[in-house]
Amino acid sequence: MNLKHITACFLMLMAAPVLKAQQADLVLTNGNIITLQQKGNRAQAVAIKDGRIQAVGTNAAIKKYIGSQTKVVQLNGKTVTPGFNDVHQHPAPVYAFDAPYATLELDTVSSMKNLIALLKRKAAITPKGMLIRGVGYNETKLGGQPVRDSLDKASTDHPIIISHVSGHLSAANSFLMDINAIDENTKDPAGGAFERYPGTNKPDGICKESAAGYLHHSQNIQYPPKPTAGQEMAGYRIYFNRVLASGITSVGDAHTAPEKVEIYRKLVAEGFPMRFNLIIGYEYLDQVLSGKIPQMQTDYLRISTIKVFHGNSLSGKTCWLYDAYDMINPVSGKKDYYGIPPARSQAALDSLFFKIHHAGWQIACHSNGDREIDMVIAAIENAQKIDPRPDPRHRIEHCSLTNQNIMDKIKKDGIVPVFHCYMYELGEKMLVYGPERLKMLHPTKTAQDMGIIYALHSDAPISPYDAMPRLGSAVTRKTKEGFVIGANQCIDAEDAIKAYTYGSAYATFEENKKGTIQPGRFADLIVLDADPTQIDPDKIRDIKVNTTILGGKIVYQQ
Repeated sequence: MNLKHITACFLMLMAAPVLKAQQADLVLTNGNIITLQQKGNRAQAVAIKDGRIQAVGTNAAIKKYIGSQTKVVQLNGKTVTPGFNDVHQHPAPVYAFDAPYATLELDTVSSMKNLIALLKRKAAITPKGMLIRGVGYNETKLGGQPVRDSLDKASTDHPIIISHVSGHLSAANSFLMDINAIDENTKDPAGGAFERYPGTNKPDGICKESAAGYLHHSQNIQYPPKPTAGQEMAGYRIYFNRVLASGITSVGDAHTAPEKVEIYRKLVAEGFPMRFNLIIGYEYLDQVLSGKIPQMQTDYLRISTIKVFHGNSLSGKTCWLYDAYDMINPVSGKKDYYGIPPARSQAALDSLFFKIHHAGWQIACHSNGDREIDMVIAAIENAQKIDPRPDPRHRIEHCSLTNQNIMDKIKKDGIVPVFHCYMYELGEKMLVYGPERLKMLHPTKTAQDMGIIYALHSDAPISPYDAMPRLGSAVTRKTKEGFVIGANQCIDAEDAIKAYTYGSAYATFEENKKGTIQPGRFADLIVLDADPTQIDPDKIRDIKVNTTILGGKIVYQQ
C-alpha cells in the first residue's frame, strides 16, 4: 500500500466519528422557517443536536444530518419561528377556584352583575371575616368602577380587595375600608390618591397607586391560609405549562422577591423546560448588595437585573404627564389633570440608580408618562457619567408616552425600551391621552426606523401572555372595537416577531444565544398553523401554536 492509499485510509478513519457526530437528535423538515437572520430569510429544514441549532437550510442540505437515531418531524409546510421571549410578566401559581388561597381572575368578567355574582360564590365558601382577593378587573367591561357600594352587594361579612387590570389601583368594600380606618379624614399619600364620592370627602373604595397600600395597614385583617410548598410548586408548573403552550420559551419575572428566587431554583433543578430571567425588586437591593442574592447567568436561570418603579399607570390613568390628559377632571370640571407625580424626587432616583449601576447590575425601570420617563433617562445618564460602564443596557419598562426628544436620548444612551402591545384588550383606555400623544405611544415603528433595538412584552396578567394575540396587537394596534391606536407606529409581522424574540434576547444580553434560528443558538422553536407574515393581520391573534420545542425537546404538542 503506497503513501497515498495510507493517507486516504487515515483520513476516512478520522472522518468516521465526525460524520457520526453530525447526526442530529431532531430534524424539522419540509417547513416554512422564519430564521430572522435577515429580513425575509426563509429555510425549509433545521437540524438540532445537544439542545442547539446544528444547521439550517433546504430539505436537501439538512438530509445529511438525519441518522438512524434522529427523530424527524415532517412540518408539511407549517411555519416555524424562534420561541417567544416575554421579558416582562408577573407569573403566579394557578389554583382551583375553591382553594382558600386562590385569587380570583377577573379579566374576563363582563359586567358588574357578573362580578358581584362571582364574588358572592367565593364568599359562600370562604369563612366569615377572611379576605377575598381578585385581580384584573376592567371598569370598561363592568360599566364603571366597582366602588365600595357595589362590592358591598357581594359581601358585608368579608373584606374584599380587587385590583385593576393595570395593577395600579385597587377597589375595596366597606368592610376593608372601615377595618383600615380609611375615612373622610384620611389624606392622600405621596404618589397616590383615594377617589371620593362627588361633592364629599368620603373615599369610595377606589385606591390609586400608593393609596392601595393603606388597605393592608390593619393588624386585624384575616388573610387566607398560605398554600403548602408542594401546592405552590404545582400551581407554578400549571402556569408555566400554559405559557409553553402559548409559544413562549423564555420568561422574565418583572418583580421577583427573594422567596420566589428559590421557587425558580427548584424549577430549574427539576429540569422544568423554561428559561427564566429574574428581575429583583428594588426593595431587596440590600440583599443584592450584600451578596445574599448574587448574579447568575446560566442557560436556564439569569439574575442580573433590578426592577425599579418610577411612575404610574397608563391604563389606570395615573401616569405623570407634561400636558394635561384629554379628559375632564371630575374634581375641578376642567382639563387640568396631569396624573399623579412619583413620590421619589430626581435626587432620590439618581441616588438609587447609581447604587444599582455602580454594583454592576442592569436597571429595568417601570415608567409610562413622558414626564416620568425624562426623569428616568436623566438618572441613567447621571449614573453613567459618574461611573462609565460599557453597554450597561439599562431598560425602560413600558416606555409608553414618548416624544422625539425622549427617543433621541434613548438611542444616544443605549437604553432598551420594552414596549407594551396590548391595544386589543386595553386600547380603549388610551383615548384619554389625545390623538397627538397617541402618535408616540409605544413607538415601535419610530424605534425601528431609528435603529433602536426594542423588546415587546405582555406584562401578564395586565394583558394575556398568549404570544399570538400579543403579536397581532403589535401589528394592527387595533382595539376590540376596531379602532387603531397610533396607526403610524404599526409594524409588520416579521418585525414584530423579531422584537418579541431577538429584541427580547438583546434586552437580557442573550442575543448571541437565542432569538434567531441559526447554528449555535438554543433550539427554542415554535410551530404555527399559519404564517403570521402572510395571513390577514387581523387574524394573527387566532393562529394556533401546534408545537413548542425548548432545548431541542418537544415540550408541548397540540
